Formats: sequence, structure tokens, C-alpha cells
Amino acid sequence: MAPMSPAAMTPSEPPRPAPMHMEPVRSEPVRMEPVAPAPVPVEAEAYASAPAAHEERAPREARAPREERAPRPERAAREERGERRSGSESSPELSGDDLLATSRKITEELLRAMGFEPKVQVRADGDRVDVTVEVERDGDLLNGRQGETRQALQHLLNRFLNRGDGSRYHLQLEVNDFWQRREVELADLAKQMAEDAVTRNVEVVTGYLNSQERRMIHVTLKEDARVRTFSLGDGMLKRVAVAPASFPERTEDTSAS
Repeated sequence: MAPMSPAAMTPSEPPRPAPMHMEPVRSEPVRMEPVAPAPVPVEAEAYASAPAAHEERAPREARAPREERAPRPERAAREERGERRSGSESSPELSGDDLLATSRKITEELLRAMGFEPKVQVRADGDRVDVTVEVERDGDLLNGRQGETRQALQHLLNRFLNRGDGSRYHLQLEVNDFWQRREVELADLAKQMAEDAVTRNVEVVTGYLNSQERRMIHVTLKEDARVRTFSLGDGMLKRVAVAPASFPERTEDTSAS
């Protein structure tokens, strides 16, 4: 075989593709088709159709009045009992002997339940009952530092005596002569305050007192034309002010209470 020439050994190049003719693409405007709205739920339709807050709504048709129902027997009985109770001050009427016996009994039972062995004496004058109690020990516990415990016990005994409601009867409790001594102290205090108020031409104020103690100050100075008294503050405990009569009345405070 004859040898091949170098030109024949050169690999042949692949044929080149013919150039493509690119025609320009014409762009057409895009047309937006309207989309149908989604169906509105029933609740939304009702809310959308409701009138605005400031719009006037058509008045509703007047409803026929309801028929009056007859009161139930037990309710009628309760109402009747309530009327009778309010008419009689909510407390049963007691004879003089029953009033004394009941006052003694409830006082002894209450104090014995508290661990005391009291000696109880009672005296009645109309609807008022004076109960005097003597105990051998811890009498200060029944009175309190300023008589607040004794007053609380007196309130409970009055509730017991009047069966919880009303104020037909008033029970005045005295423990180891505490209130008798306290009355003397308060009367002397009221007179001294009146003298200071007139002499110095100023308003003099007590410490905090309960209603019974405040009343003692007011009653002691009631007939003293030189001064006037006022209760200051709110709540169960208040202060009492004693001022010269020439001072203007303090309308923001309660007078003589």
C-alpha cells in the first residue's frame, strides 16, 4: 500500500451550518379579562346590608304586653311575711319578763362560748335593757383598748335579741364598769376641749372614737352655747372637733353624729 500524504492525514473540519435568518417577533398587547367576584357568604351579605351606626333604623313593631303571671305561693308567702316584719320593726314583741330572761340568756351563752364565766345582771326600762357583766379575769379582753370589743359584743347581742332584723329593743352592755368609767372620762375631756377652744379661739380635735363615744362628746357640749361640735371622717371610727361658735359650720363633715 502506498503511504498517505500529510494532507490526506489532516482531519476534515465539520461543515459549518448556514446562518439562520431571525425575524423580529411582534409583541401584542395583553388583554386582561375581568374576573368574576367570588360569591359573598350569607353572614357577610347580612352585615354588608345592615344600616350604618348613624343611620336611623325603622322602629320595630310594638310587642303585645305580656300577660301578668300569678305569683307563686311560696313567693307570695315570703312577701307577706316581709310586709308583716317591716310593719312590726322585724322583732317579736316580748313581755317585760321575757325581755329580761332573753337578754340574760343570750349574754351568758355568748360569753361562756368565749371561755368566760360571767355574772350577769339585767334591768329593763321599756324597750331598753341594761346588761351588767362581771368577770374575774381578762376583763380587758371583753372591753378592748378603747371599748371597741365591748361595742362589737353589744352589736351582736342586739342582733340576737331582735332576731337578726329590726331595732325594737336596745341592749346596753357594761363589762366590769368599763363604760361607766369611760363616760366620766369623755365628759371631762369634752369640757376641757371646750375651754381650750374658747380660750385659744381654735378648733380642738379628739382622737378616733366610736359612735357611742362621739355621742358622749356631743351630748356633753350640746347646751354649751360657746362652742359647736363636728364629726370628722368616714367609717366606724371618727374624730370629733370642738370649735368656737363663731367659726363657720363645716359642711363637708357630719355634725353631731
